[in-house]
Amino acid sequence: MNQTQRKFLIERIQKGVKSQIQNLKDSKLKYPSASNYLFKAIMGDKLELQPKEVILSALKQKALNSKEGENWLSEKSMGWDKQRTILMQISELVIIPNDFDIEMKRVENYNSKIDKEINLLYLQLDSIEVRIQLASDSRLARLVNDVDDMGDIRLVDATLKIGK
Repeated sequence: MNQTQRKFLIERIQKGVKSQIQNLKDSKLKYPSASNYLFKAIMGDKLELQPKEVILSALKQKALNSKEGENWLSEKSMGWDKQRTILMQISELVIIPNDFDIEMKRVENYNSKIDKEINLLYLQLDSIEVRIQLASDSRLARLVNDVDDMGDIRLVDATLKIGK
C-alpha cells in the first residue's frame, strides 16, 4: 500500500470518527439555567437570601480587590451609568435552589461520561493513524477487505491489534 493509499485510509477513518464524535457532542445535555431555577423560586415564594455576613463578606472582598480609577462595585471605569451597577456572583446574594444543584450534578455526570468516550476516540484515532503508517502492506490490505465500516474505530482498532 503506497503512501497515498495510506493517507486515504487514514482520512476515511478520521471522517468516520469525527462523525461519531460530533454525534456524541450533540447528545450532551444542556446545562440548567440558574436564572430559570431562581425565577421558579421567586414565583413560588421560596427564594432565600444569603445571610447578612455572606453578603457583607462578598462586598468587602470586592472593596479589597478594587483597582484605582474603577468603580469597585461594578469593576468598570467610573461614569454616570456605571455608578449604578453592582457586579456580584448570584450565589453571593441568594441561596441557589437545591433542585438546580441536583440537575447540575446530573448533567455534569452524564456529560462527563460522554467526554470520556470522546477522549478515548481521539486516543484510539491517534494510535490507529500511527499503526496504519507502520503496518505492512498485506496487513492493511486484509484490514480494508475485512472491515466494511472504516468509521467504526473500535472495529478498525481491534482488527489492527489482532493482526490477522
